[in-house]
Amino acid sequence: MSTQLLLTFLSLFIFLCFWLLINKHSPLYQWPLLGMLPSLQLGPSFIKADYMVTSDPTNINHIFNKNAANYDKGRDFKAIMEALGDGIFNVDGELWKFHRKLLHSLLNKSEFEGHSMHILTQKVRSTLMPVLDRAAARTTDRNELVDLQDMFKRFMFDNMCLLVFGFDPHYLSAAGSEGGCLLDSACGKAFDELEEVAIYRHIVPLCVWRLQHRLKIGIGLNCIRAWSTLDELLYGIIERKKQELATKHFVDNDVHKRNKVDLLTQILVMKDEDDGGNEKIIDKTSDKFLRDTTLTLVAAGRVAIAACLTWFICDINGEEIGGFFINDELNKLVYLHATVCETLRLYPPVPLEHKCAVEADVLPSGHTVHKEERIILSVHAMSMMEEIWGEDCLKFKPDRWISEKGTILHVPSYKFMTFLAGARTCLGKNMSFTQVKSLASALLWNYNFELIDDGPSDRPVLGMVLFMKDGLKTRVSKRNH
Repeated sequence: MSTQLLLTFLSLFIFLCFWLLINKHSPLYQWPLLGMLPSLQLGPSFIKADYMVTSDPTNINHIFNKNAANYDKGRDFKAIMEALGDGIFNVDGELWKFHRKLLHSLLNKSEFEGHSMHILTQKVRSTLMPVLDRAAARTTDRNELVDLQDMFKRFMFDNMCLLVFGFDPHYLSAAGSEGGCLLDSACGKAFDELEEVAIYRHIVPLCVWRLQHRLKIGIGLNCIRAWSTLDELLYGIIERKKQELATKHFVDNDVHKRNKVDLLTQILVMKDEDDGGNEKIIDKTSDKFLRDTTLTLVAAGRVAIAACLTWFICDINGEEIGGFFINDELNKLVYLHATVCETLRLYPPVPLEHKCAVEADVLPSGHTVHKEERIILSVHAMSMMEEIWGEDCLKFKPDRWISEKGTILHVPSYKFMTFLAGARTCLGKNMSFTQVKSLASALLWNYNFELIDDGPSDRPVLGMVLFMKDGLKTRVSKRNH
């Protein structure tokens, strides 16, 4: 017992020393672009803050395109994001290529986009709008407030579970009505816990994390509980899905039928393509592979769209929205698309990207990158750079995305890094735009949202996902047509 107490005291002492270096008394703490990242560079040697931070587009183009083979995720990133296992975000090399090929075959199909939109539309009608209707009624009667950010996170968790697993955990229902399923609500919260763990592990010494995890104290205990909750859910779903498919027969060439089922089922019934005689990288039907792949898909889809919608509603508050509805076809709503782009520019859902140099290199900026040196690319900082976006870079201005001909202007991905660049460009980019525009149209057409404060200028929280620190509190009312 005395040894355990000593280790606990040592862990807390080291963390306290570290915290004092990055608290608000640090002269660099309030930097507007990099937040607390410069403070981390001042930390002691045991933090091992041996990384470079850049937001230079020429450097990013070099890292993601011109010399991409020399930069991968690295072991440190995989350790930080270990809850995602060997999902596509965590791996490099042949395993990454395997994931990329598999997901490309699943996501880049017109049939899949139609199926995903069908699920989204049904979920909006059956859950989101009834919850907002009840909120509007309560606002009228009792002047109640609604946290749209929490609502969007819950909605997208349900939506992604339907798309990936084929079941609805009703996490939004737990927020919109009394009662609800405790297990499924805990699973939704577990995602939030693991997001907090990820940013925490970026900034504390490895020895502190290992002690907290081993002794099951503080955020280490939170991580263990959240991870256990998700594994219980995921492995249970996978086992039930395999048992279900064992009693069914899927015709190999029934493409239409396959595109009407969840992604987990599609992976399980998909025939392996001829790989030219090369040894198979991994068994895609193993429980571990399915767990890592599906968890990554749910996590990515949930946070990206929920964060974008939250900032979108905040940004357009008070703006003229008539131009959004010129044409019922989402892909022709130019101003709506431009508004989504501008939201993603100012508030990219994932504000930081990580790379690690395989070999030493010299960046276009002239900086030397040492072998195995970590690089943090500040996507959020890029949104506030005059050399990319002009003197009005801090202003919310959808028109910057529209050409004189009324079409969407193309901005190179190494300048607009929300969906990454090069070979790592997000496979779900088109689906994300379609879903955000569909949800935004439904929300703005049917409801008014009155924000209770002056805006979001000082409210982003620095984390793995750029959510609002205190949520988006609004009064909801029905829109009269």
